[in-house]
Amino acid sequence: MKRMTIFVALCLVCALSFAQVKTPVDTISRGNLNVILYSDKTWQYVDIQPATKSVKTDTVDVTAQNWVTTSLSAQKPDYARTKDTCIVNFGTDAYSFPLKGKVVSRFGMRSGKMHTGIDIEMKHGDSLVAAFDGIVRFVGWTNSNLGNAVVIRHYNGLETVYAHLDEIKCKVNQKINAGELVGIGGTAANHLHFETRLKDNAFDPELIFNVQTGVLVADRIPIYASNFDYMKFVDNSQYHVVKSGDTLYAIARKHHVSVKQICDLNGIKETSILSVGKRLRLR
Repeated sequence: MKRMTIFVALCLVCALSFAQVKTPVDTISRGNLNVILYSDKTWQYVDIQPATKSVKTDTVDVTAQNWVTTSLSAQKPDYARTKDTCIVNFGTDAYSFPLKGKVVSRFGMRSGKMHTGIDIEMKHGDSLVAAFDGIVRFVGWTNSNLGNAVVIRHYNGLETVYAHLDEIKCKVNQKINAGELVGIGGTAANHLHFETRLKDNAFDPELIFNVQTGVLVADRIPIYASNFDYMKFVDNSQYHVVKSGDTLYAIARKHHVSVKQICDLNGIKETSILSVGKRLRLR
């Protein structure tokens, strides 16, 4: 009789357990959330995961596309290249914040112009290091207000820019590791200009780095199309006003672009005569 009582009790427990199982009866979408309704009149919010693409780059192919060593940008910034959400995979890869210090200017509009990086306070003789493993794509003087700069293309699909350097301590096509010396700063400017780029489009470095601690925000970080919305309203084109004695070759060499690129952008030929005062688009 005692065994029968125990058996009946177990059956009742099992029945009650099955009765309490939640069965989804409907799903309602609300923005980036799904509201799942259950048979017991409860509900649950669930994030809608966007369709994403990994931008992890094959180490063998890192120099295969748009490997331009004479210009700060490998190709002209273009909002269309960032219409898809991308997941940048950092995983267990090594990383190092280029320079720990006070951020004196952040990413965003500044004095009516777009500031495409963050400025970190820099003292004379400060060492600036690579953020991730990669290969140096560009070193040298820029035709912008960034002075001496270095661009590194990384195996995680990003590029980083280090500008206002007094001395450059790396070479084009050099393999470089996270934390390895890129340059020395502190005399030409009192800050390091640091950029992070995806497909040549700059985005806020604070999306991936905690600038106070120098630590990555996460191992896998989504970069959304909305992070590049500023490009809809900012003209990133660069121009040169022709002066007496200018030639296409001299202009191209000065601004680190090709003669063909200047011709294509301005609808002219290599043999075209340049008029003094003419505004040539470079990028």
